[in-house]
Amino acid sequence: MNIATLFSGGELVGTGARAAGLTHLWGIEYDNDIANVARLINGFNIITSDVMTIDPTTLEIPDVLHASPVCKRASGANQSAKLNEDGTKEAPEDIAMGQKVAQFIDVMQPRIVTIENVYAYRHFKAFKIICATLDRNGYFWDFDNLNAADYGIPQTRRRLILRAVRGALLPMLPQPVRWVGWHEAIEDLIPTLPESKFASWQLARLPDEIKTCMLPGGNMWTPPVDSESRAFTVQSSNHSLQNRAFILAQGKYGDSLVKSTESQPVFTITANSNQTGLKAFMFNTDNASRDLSIINSETRSLTIGSTAKNSPKAWLSQGRVVKMTPRALARFQSMPDCYILPDNPRLACTVIGNGVP
Repeated sequence: MNIATLFSGGELVGTGARAAGLTHLWGIEYDNDIANVARLINGFNIITSDVMTIDPTTLEIPDVLHASPVCKRASGANQSAKLNEDGTKEAPEDIAMGQKVAQFIDVMQPRIVTIENVYAYRHFKAFKIICATLDRNGYFWDFDNLNAADYGIPQTRRRLILRAVRGALLPMLPQPVRWVGWHEAIEDLIPTLPESKFASWQLARLPDEIKTCMLPGGNMWTPPVDSESRAFTVQSSNHSLQNRAFILAQGKYGDSLVKSTESQPVFTITANSNQTGLKAFMFNTDNASRDLSIINSETRSLTIGSTAKNSPKAWLSQGRVVKMTPRALARFQSMPDCYILPDNPRLACTVIGNGVP
């Protein structure tokens, strides 16, 4: 089987399709810099063009057609677009893109069609046009609000995924698998991650559970938090530390920090994740027989002990604050290491963040 894609980006869909045994036929991407990453560096047949100007009768018909229409106005992170009377932020160009995808389906009638977008896209007229076209052409189809983390991706990324099969029953979705923690996904890269430090605004907005430590016996202690301090704490229980690392990132609308511990998938990766302070704090654990120690950046240590018999104790060694590299972000997006990233970090992050896991 072969696959073709519309709004292809860096062809992450094609990368996954190749891994699944499909042959990549062609893709269409508007941005030439992004197209070149897929075409010149990674060997995909990408046409640099506006999908809206392409005549589908001029292209080879694929077995599988995938489309990821532009979703900026459907995204909840878009605070600038105004609501229409129907309660959506849909613009005429969104409807036109939906009509264009419908035209490709009408003309090509591939065996399988898949659509990916943010979940709010289901309310757009563009999406309803696509669905009506699938009905008219004899497709069995359904869509779901799927979390990539349920399918082995070390990232909590929810997206509308539509699957359609022409003239045949739709197969069941695979059963969810265990969540993969971000730490597990990049463990071999951690020694290579560049040293960094939290900015003052990040330290000021640390979640309370990071600022404050539960000491043996239930007493609370809040360390000094400033731009020079690396005195971080963790709540210990069951005679061991629960986590050795956490990632902090800017909140959804830039007004808060959110945290993901090492056993959890990382937050949704966006095109600007490398510029918005995605950093990790990491420390090592020793055996539970030692007292809890906090060591700051000047290596002065403060040891806090307890006389309570069998009380929870742990060892917190000096931590590292590190910045996520594009390759680490690519791992979170399930991109294989064989996918070659451009040297320009901003371009690399655009390809990663706008891609489909």
